[in-house]
Parts: sequence; structure tokens; C-alpha cells
Amino acid sequence: MGLAGGVIPLLAARHRASHRFLSLGNALAGGIFLGTGFIHLLPEASEVFEEVAEYSVATLLAAVGVGLLLLVDRVLFEVPGRSGRDKGRHEPIYPLVLLVVLSMHSIIAGTALGLESQMATSVLVMLGILFHKGSAAFALMVSVYASGAEKRRLWMVLTVFVLMTPVGIVLGTVASSMLEAQTASLIEASFNALAAGTFIYVAILDVINAEMSSYDDRVAHFVRSTLVGKDDLPMPLHDTDRIFKFVLVNVGLGSMAVLGIWL
Repeated sequence: MGLAGGVIPLLAARHRASHRFLSLGNALAGGIFLGTGFIHLLPEASEVFEEVAEYSVATLLAAVGVGLLLLVDRVLFEVPGRSGRDKGRHEPIYPLVLLVVLSMHSIIAGTALGLESQMATSVLVMLGILFHKGSAAFALMVSVYASGAEKRRLWMVLTVFVLMTPVGIVLGTVASSMLEAQTASLIEASFNALAAGTFIYVAILDVINAEMSSYDDRVAHFVRSTLVGKDDLPMPLHDTDRIFKFVLVNVGLGSMAVLGIWL
């Protein structure tokens, strides 16, 4: 499922209409990330922490996740080059962060499956993983491709992500007799809360902001890229797909909401 979802944007990139397809896919990915953070990860983390603390620890950790990614994405790595073509150049760090976060989440999900001893519950957990894996892989690869990553790196990212769930299953099987249930649950909840903040940040400030930016902002970005020696950006046109992108953001958000009813 992960391979199937991740290959779709890579195959689409070969065609002439790939720019428009990937732009629309990026809007869909933004909705998926937004729904995953708000509807799945944050509520799951809150449910666990409510049993051990009165304070909203999950919400705090989600805010910390937003702050940490803001620091990494817009402060530490927003450093102008010294001279020439690299002056003012900024390579987005969030695709790498997404890979790490989604991979860790896949490991945790796989670990939960490996820890489960009841067949019926194992099947439900497995179905939940399969439903999420394809959409997560699609969203991840669209975002990584949009960042300008090379073809070799794209396939490396997809391979790593696909392998993470099986790795988690093995770890869960091995660790089933080593960790107490409550300890494992708190660790998973902490990560889920941090990941929720990360997904919300990426969805709003990077993905949706890029796809729904104003025409003047896109022209300014084009001019800036030309002045610093980057010629890979086309002259921006008026975005006729703006309403369609808005719909796709909500489709991605709604699909995660529907999955939340069943899983």
C-alpha cells in the first residue's frame, strides 16, 4: 500500500501535465496532513494523557512540535548563502522532517501490531495501517517532489518509508515482553502529540500556504529566484485551480475524518 501510494506522484511527474497534477496533489496532501494531526494523532494522544494527568499534556506537546519545526524550518536553516548563485537560497527542510515523523509513526504503528496477541484485534490494527499507509505515502512523495529532490533521493525516501512498518512489527514482537503496557502507551502518545503539531505546521505554513498563495507573492518569488540565479521556476500565471485546490484540501481533511469513524 505504501509503495502504491508513493509511486503515483512519481509516475505522474513524467507527463507534461505533471506540474498541475502535483500542485493539485499537494493541496490534497495538505488536507491529509491537517486531518491526520487534528483528527487522529492529537485526540489519540489526549485520550492517553487524560488517564494520568489533569493538564492538557497532549496539546502542550503539539504546540512544542509546531515551535520546534518553526525553529528548524524558518530560523536555523533560513541562512543566506555567502555569494553567487547560492545567495539567499533556502532548501526546505520539512520533507526530511516529514520522512522522519512519518517513519517513526509507521514504526510505532507496526510495533502496536507486533505487540498485539489477539487475532481479531490484530486484523483491525492491520486494516488501520493499510488505510493510512497509502495516503501517507502519497502525501509524503508529493511534498518531497515539490521540494525539488533528485530522482534518486525520491526513491530512497519511498523505500525507507515503506520498510518502516515491517521494522516496527519486528520491534513490537521482540519488545512485547520488555515494556509495560502503560509505559509503551505514554511513549506512543508523546510522539503522536509532537507529530500532530508537526503535521499541522507543514499543512498550513508550507503546503497549503504554497498552493494557495496570492499571485503577487508568486511573482515576487519568481523574481527573487531569478535574481539569485535559480532558473527552475516558471513565470507564474493566474491560478485557475484555486477553488479546486480548496476542495481538495477539504477532501483530504474529510477522508481522514471518515477514517476516524471506523478506525
